[in-house]
Amino acid sequence: MVELEIIEKYELLGETRYRVKIRNTKIILNISASTDREALNRAKELIKELKLYEIIDQYKVKD
Repeated sequence: MVELEIIEKYELLGETRYRVKIRNTKIILNISASTDREALNRAKELIKELKLYEIIDQYKVKD
């Protein structure tokens, strides 16, 4: 599976939002959640729903 990291947490119109990056890629997901754990779980669900795992290699970056 992919490795995720939270790169930003902020509030917008009273809602807590997270920017979650798929490590070693250029892909950043914008997620609404109330906790860090929930944000990571929602990001995993979004990755599955969008089938990003099928194309993720195209967005890999070199360290």
